[in-house]
Amino acid sequence: MSKLVTPSLFGAIDWYKNAPKGWNEKAYDDLYNQLARAPYDLKAAAARGIDFEDYIYKILESGKDIESLKCTQNFKEFLWACRGGRFQVKSKSFIKVDKVEYCVYGKIDVLFSSKIIDIKTTSKWNKFSTEKYLGSMQHIMYLYNQRLSHFEYMIAVFDGEESKTIREIKTLTYVETEFHKLYERIVTAIEEQTEFLKEHPALYDLYHKTFSQY
Repeated sequence: MSKLVTPSLFGAIDWYKNAPKGWNEKAYDDLYNQLARAPYDLKAAAARGIDFEDYIYKILESGKDIESLKCTQNFKEFLWACRGGRFQVKSKSFIKVDKVEYCVYGKIDVLFSSKIIDIKTTSKWNKFSTEKYLGSMQHIMYLYNQRLSHFEYMIAVFDGEESKTIREIKTLTYVETEFHKLYERIVTAIEEQTEFLKEHPALYDLYHKTFSQY
């Protein structure tokens, strides 16, 4: 069976490697629980993000006229941007690294024939936010899987952790027309992930015996 690689796993490993002092234990627990496929309770902000996406999909699938809706202009911008796309599309491909086959897997928020949109929600935006998103593997993996070159993060910045008011919208664009570069990035990330897991036997065991049993 292929070994599973996902954007969230890459992100959890990166978080553990770079967690600020005092957050190491929490970062390890998060990574361990993800590999163990342990159930977890959604925080209010995370639940809000899921509800936000689901509401966008529900309205667009209903075919309602966007301009006639009683909602903020910021929310309408999300509706217009996502209109005509396919929602929550499973995306996967297979790559061999050192004779081991890996399934590169994820779920795309909004898929068009020429680009991908990923919807994000947050209450914090600072000088590190752009690097956080564009430094992730998510866009690399999804573009590679779909053989596309254009990816957009569309981010709703809310007034607070539990607020439902969008303060502003941030859009980050990633474009890569040389397909082999996406492939090389993924291979390197898999190699680094493998090296990291081998240094942590408990995590390595979970990865192979639990996480990859999809």
